[in-house]
Amino acid sequence: MQDDEPTRTPDPELARALEAWTPLAPPADFADRVVAAREATAPATARPRRARLIGGLAAAIAAAAAVLVMLRPPHRATSGTLVTTQRTTTRLGDRGIAVAEPATDLTWRVDDRGAAELVQRTGNVFYRVERGEPFAVHTPAGDVRVTGTCFRIEVEPMTPHQKLLLAGVASAAVATTVLVTVYEGHVIAETRSARTELAAGTTATLGGDGGATLVAGATLATPGDDAHATRELLLARARQQEAQLITLRARLARLETTAGAAVAEPHDGPEPGRAWHDPSPEKLAAWVAECHVRSDEPSLDRFAPITEPDLERGVEAGELDGYNAGLGEVAKQWKDLVHGLYLETTADTAGADALSITAMRREIEDKSPPSEHNLVLQRLARERAGLAAPPADPGKTSPLERLMRAYVQLGDQSEASIARRLGAQRAHAIRGDGWGSRTENSGCPHPPGSH
Repeated sequence: MQDDEPTRTPDPELARALEAWTPLAPPADFADRVVAAREATAPATARPRRARLIGGLAAAIAAAAAVLVMLRPPHRATSGTLVTTQRTTTRLGDRGIAVAEPATDLTWRVDDRGAAELVQRTGNVFYRVERGEPFAVHTPAGDVRVTGTCFRIEVEPMTPHQKLLLAGVASAAVATTVLVTVYEGHVIAETRSARTELAAGTTATLGGDGGATLVAGATLATPGDDAHATRELLLARARQQEAQLITLRARLARLETTAGAAVAEPHDGPEPGRAWHDPSPEKLAAWVAECHVRSDEPSLDRFAPITEPDLERGVEAGELDGYNAGLGEVAKQWKDLVHGLYLETTADTAGADALSITAMRREIEDKSPPSEHNLVLQRLARERAGLAAPPADPGKTSPLERLMRAYVQLGDQSEASIARRLGAQRAHAIRGDGWGSRTENSGCPHPPGSH
């Protein structure tokens, strides 16, 4: 019998509530107590059914758990890279936010289950993470793993004096130190040789070349013990207060949005009547001062054809061939381009045949001049705002510039490729508010002579 009830779009508030809700497990003796109470009042002839009743209760509990899992909405896979010269706020899919200070180098990937893997190479980043699947931040000195919390990670090169002091404690030649400060919840910090759990209000320092141990752990200073607090603890307390301000501002923004007020959020705030990937001319003009560029694409680095209708994007059974052919075409063009740029940059034929697209992209970025990335962001931001024209011959630009220009065009190219097969209206509807992989990049080049 066919179900004629129309498909309902999941309510966003309900989805968030279900995602945040952790079901309570019944006590271990719950079934026994229910059965005992029933037996106390049931005839003696009914008591042999106790085993069947226990099995029925267990099956009911399992079925309820399965229903709850089915109700939880799927996550949208996303990834991105952030290199900053000023404070930048970015969303990590629907797992949380990151507020990155200048000189931060951060990449992230959130899969369709909500599990997140981040690499913070440098910089100072405040994280607020929603509860859910694993969330790991990898740093040069160790890893930080959380479930749902509010914390900060600072990755800084150490001075020779600091290296000498720390080597006496950790017995290692230290190149980088990582300070972890926890404001809410708890995190697990670990290196190759140590693992510790940090609660709210504590800090820890990871230092070493990957084999060093945790060097220190301390409790944040309270307002009444300033006279005995160290400089590090006072700084940690100041960061805690800053984190609380960020949290309060975020809550205020959500309340104002709910009330119907227009809230101007940094970079990724919604604009009425416009899709995420189609910012207004006013916003594009404002982003020029920050050299900020936004882009989206359907995770073409790891593209694989889908075999079933995509309910989230509305891809129907009869559209699978056109959808797969459209994205497959762009994915192949993208792979060929990255492969060629990698060879041009490194002349590494063996690596070009063995490395993933993501790895080749990272090699191109690493082997380009340090200032090139921000120079290209500046050009792209000005071009998108209509303040400059694209280069007459893009083929004469650097490999990194060609890579970045191609990447920010993947979203439009993917939609156009699907449109040639399914029509412009369907392609636009499938893209919706933006493809699953979204990136925000900010950072202007330093003026000549500045540091």
